Amino acid sequence: MRLRNATAPVALRTAAAGLLLFLCGPVLAMEKDMPITEKPCALVVNGTSAPAVVSVPGSGVAVWGIVLVPGSFLNDIDGDYRPEHGNPFEARPHAYKDLARQLAARGCAVLRYARGGVTVLDKDLAQAHRHFADRTAVVAEAIRVLRSAVPSVDHIAVAGHSEGGPVSLLLMTSHPEIKIDAYISLSAPALRMFDIMRQQTAASVKDGMASFGPVKYSFADYEEAMALVRAGRPVPPDLLKRLPPMGVWAMDEASRQYLREYDQIDSRQLIAEIACPVLIVQGREDTSVSPENADMLVAARKAGKRPTELALFPGLQHFYKRVTAGLDPMAAFGLDTESDPSVAAAISTWLETLGKGEARAGR
Repeated sequence: MRLRNATAPVALRTAAAGLLLFLCGPVLAMEKDMPITEKPCALVVNGTSAPAVVSVPGSGVAVWGIVLVPGSFLNDIDGDYRPEHGNPFEARPHAYKDLARQLAARGCAVLRYARGGVTVLDKDLAQAHRHFADRTAVVAEAIRVLRSAVPSVDHIAVAGHSEGGPVSLLLMTSHPEIKIDAYISLSAPALRMFDIMRQQTAASVKDGMASFGPVKYSFADYEEAMALVRAGRPVPPDLLKRLPPMGVWAMDEASRQYLREYDQIDSRQLIAEIACPVLIVQGREDTSVSPENADMLVAARKAGKRPTELALFPGLQHFYKRVTAGLDPMAAFGLDTESDPSVAAAISTWLETLGKGEARAGR
């Protein structure tokens, strides 16, 4: 299996120096276009077994190991969202498969895993671990499995995509005994969960009406319902009738409690606490997590003078598909083209730099 070279532009900004550097040609990193192999495995934790895959260079040797931490909703092993896994929609961005294979072709070992299609081994144990903080145990197990699968790995990077960002930060700040050499924020939020959802919905408002695809509803009703859910209070039946059937207000109480726990995570505070180098990756056309979130994360790091770089990608959306500005957010979200390889190129370039001596700075 061979993957093509990256040629798309990327901007790298070093937060400590405030330097903005545009790289508008091929991004060179490690050895490109290596053949790769993939090894299936499983993450057994908290009464469940989650499918996982380790992508490695064909040689089987890699110095950097990366754990891809998935975001919201129940993704399969490739990063697709299927209704049979409990998702209220279908989308097949396969971003995690694309990114893992592109990075493996550049010399990294990458473990990706599913949140959908998980096998329940112990129903009571699994039910007791439906909390947001329980996601960190899966990441910790992924790190262990990756190290075991690829013994040559010397450095570990955790790459949290979207909601996977706060999960990764919570692991790194609450379990400092787990050796992690670098953190990669992949379109992850700086704002709290309910604030992100409000930002997404507000972007669709016209004449006081929000939209979800063809469905129109009052933004004032939305804000009232979300405030009630955030506070742990019931949403009155008459208000529910005025809202779309697919929303936080329609979830079961365990799911709403999960979101309230997620809402307690302050990513700006947590990212300022971690000492290892951080790369913040953001597409400029992301309508799920707006680019200003990346700026907020950079500012939080800069305040603590932590080693940080920002990689901005013009024309890329939440799953790093190339889009035209102004494309309908739902249409952009549903794209199934290949994720742009310039993201993997920027990541591998950054990791290669760290591998020359910076990886353990502050550790």
